[in-house]
Amino acid sequence: MGDQHTIRRVTASLTLDWNAAFSAGPRLAGGKGWNLGRLARYGFPVPEGFVLSADAHRRFMQAPLFRRLAAEFAQVGAGEAASEEITARLSMLRRTIEAAALPPDVIDALRQSLGVTGLDRGAFAVRSSATAEDGGSTSFAGVHGSVLDVRGADAALRAVREVYASLWTPQALAYRRRFLVPDDDVACAVVVCRMVEAKSAGVAFTCDPRTGRRDAITISAARGKGEAVVSGSVNPEEITVALSHLGLNLESRSGPPVLDDAQALVLARLALRTLYALGDGQDPQDLEWVWDGARFWLLQARPVTRLPRVTFAGAEHLPTVWSNANIKDAIPFVMTPLTWSCVLSALRFMLWSYPAKIGYPVPRGTEVCRRFSGRGYFDVTSLQWAFYDCFGSPPAESNRGMGGHHAAIPVPAGHPLSGKKGLQRIWRLVKAVRLLLKLPKIVPPAIQKVFTQSREVNAIDLAPLTKAQLLELLIRISLLQVEFGEPFMFTASALAWQSELEKLLEKLIPGRGIAVACALVADTGNVVSAQQGTRLFDVADAARADEAALAWLKHEPFDMAGLQSLPELSPFRRELRRFLADFGHRAVYEAEVATPRWNEDPSWLLEQVRSILDGHGRRPDETARARREAAEREVREFTFFRRPQVNWLVKRAGEGAALRERAKSALIAQIEPLRRTLLEVGRRLVAAKVLAAPGDIFYLSWPDGEAWLRGEWDGRGAAALVADRKAQMAKWEKERPADAIAADGVAVAAPRVAPHPASVDGRTLKGMAVSSGLASGVARVIRHPAEGARLKQGEVLVAPSTDPGWTPLFLRASAVVMEVGGMLSHGAIVAREYGLPAVVNVPGLLDRVKDGQTLDVDGDRGVVTLR
Repeated sequence: MGDQHTIRRVTASLTLDWNAAFSAGPRLAGGKGWNLGRLARYGFPVPEGFVLSADAHRRFMQAPLFRRLAAEFAQVGAGEAASEEITARLSMLRRTIEAAALPPDVIDALRQSLGVTGLDRGAFAVRSSATAEDGGSTSFAGVHGSVLDVRGADAALRAVREVYASLWTPQALAYRRRFLVPDDDVACAVVVCRMVEAKSAGVAFTCDPRTGRRDAITISAARGKGEAVVSGSVNPEEITVALSHLGLNLESRSGPPVLDDAQALVLARLALRTLYALGDGQDPQDLEWVWDGARFWLLQARPVTRLPRVTFAGAEHLPTVWSNANIKDAIPFVMTPLTWSCVLSALRFMLWSYPAKIGYPVPRGTEVCRRFSGRGYFDVTSLQWAFYDCFGSPPAESNRGMGGHHAAIPVPAGHPLSGKKGLQRIWRLVKAVRLLLKLPKIVPPAIQKVFTQSREVNAIDLAPLTKAQLLELLIRISLLQVEFGEPFMFTASALAWQSELEKLLEKLIPGRGIAVACALVADTGNVVSAQQGTRLFDVADAARADEAALAWLKHEPFDMAGLQSLPELSPFRRELRRFLADFGHRAVYEAEVATPRWNEDPSWLLEQVRSILDGHGRRPDETARARREAAEREVREFTFFRRPQVNWLVKRAGEGAALRERAKSALIAQIEPLRRTLLEVGRRLVAAKVLAAPGDIFYLSWPDGEAWLRGEWDGRGAAALVADRKAQMAKWEKERPADAIAADGVAVAAPRVAPHPASVDGRTLKGMAVSSGLASGVARVIRHPAEGARLKQGEVLVAPSTDPGWTPLFLRASAVVMEVGGMLSHGAIVAREYGLPAVVNVPGLLDRVKDGQTLDVDGDRGVVTLR
């Protein structure tokens, strides 16, 4: 480390060690140098080396002769670069550059850095690192030069000039013209690093660059140095490692054997770590690697550019739109890297499980989810097409289920159930209905298994476990999650009964179908996420009869140690224990693994109990029952023959909603043992002086933690990785990304919604009606449940979205209005159970509604009026 500081002190900004290259960024270190600096900072195996700054090249090329000669090519187009005349003139420019002397201070800086690092005592490589090279839009792969097996300072000086000259080949000039990169924008830093004695070498992609698959790591390997693979002069071994629900699995291999199975998996795991370190798990990386007989080294990392898009055949011509539809309901926050890596991995195998189950062909390796400003988004173009092509579901209907502020995609004209494709869709619909009818029998046992196994894992004493045993336990938990992922996704289809009920009632009572359907499923008593809200009243009732508990609840903040001092037979303590036994695995924004569960910290619950004792909140039973009974009276007016059909659908819709919420609860139950085990790993990392606090484990990705537990990484660089990710998250927290974003990252405007007829002054907002009824009250804008104390009895809860942690606030509200959401949303299901008027998916809601403003909420028509 002292030597590296010496480089910076002696040579100022002309040469940069890996840490300085990271700090300097691509403008000085070039794309290759900056990426190597990032890898070295995060503890990846990078050979010793440094970067000759791009400023050295800028100064070198400022010579009048070079400026004049380079200017002669300013008007040369991509098609002219390979002409005989231009090729000859470029050759002359390269010879002129190679013959010129470098500035004296550049020579001194290069010689000193070679001596300080000890590279002058052996062979090293001199490689281009142009400022536009190895970036997200231009890679310049194989375009600029490298010189290998260089020895000594004089040879290094010649190699640097040779690399500079490589910017003026016909290929380099044509590449710049093709991608509209001005010549003056490309300055050339130079990477100088130790030559690794290679037993084998090659490239690895964290994707399949030929097909675009995102669920594979492809490796090309050859004996000896890797340049033969890069140049295509040898027939390498080709290995595909698949990302499956069981982890990484060797899928295929061909060509002369180079790596054994174990080595291929170690390299694949290293590549996967790189994907999260440099590409946030979503931007595939192209790696150059070397195996020295003992370990793998990384010589280069760059983003894969122009990767083919994998989607359904009918959607290939449609522009990709990313939307936070549905996902913002459960995960509206900036996810920690650990949570993001788990979510992305799970969704890869869960999202298409339902259509695949009934025989719809799903392409392998689709990009199902990605992050913008740290928040999750779905490819709604592919989602809408899949449900249209699979079942004939109109995109508008799919959008009603998942919500979101994106437009419906165009689909072919004609009825989707006609013709040959229509027959295929009808058959899939038949299979879907069969599966729907089986769900009440097949899903509850799966839910019970999850809770049983989660309790078993929670009971394991983690202290005596070895690192290998901790990894085995984490894999066991993740396999349980994947196994339950399929029945969980099936439960989303159970809400189709609600849709069918609405359609039938709309035919029978035009204009009232949705409202009556929502009211008919109120007060079932079976929605578990609604039960956790009403059960808090039981805890409050127990506290009223417990003087010691009442006294303790008055303390601010809560003295959790004092809770344990309450008598064992304390009514309040017993009721709280019962509550936590049923719901303690949940939390506010519970999908985030870093969030403590209520079993760990019940403070949020106790605040809600205290609020109930202060007179805020009411049991929803009577209101919900009255709303349901009024709807039932409307239904009785139908003919005798229609009534059984309605009643059957009501029963199914109620079962579907209850099943969906129970499945969500089971899915979240698995996070508790996962979090507990990860914190034990965090404590081990603290003991090893790798991390500063156990909770820092959540700022590592799953592949990071796995590598440390396997002994494939010593944790070096983890502290820097954590610090940089925390800083990135803090930056993302301040950003407000659009709800719909195009593939190029540009916001997509929400589809225009026709103004409501009653709106004459722009004061009416249109959203989606998800729970019937009318209510008026003062708007209370709550952006996070932690602000819930501001919501008073009878006010209208205005929120970005809601998860089960918001449920207690529903018991104080007269109505709920949300910026995002659909019929599948947790908030929609709970509002219907409580008989609470609710309108969701209101574009720009939080910008339009002011705190304290009076609102009229029409849950029958999905209209919110600002007074």
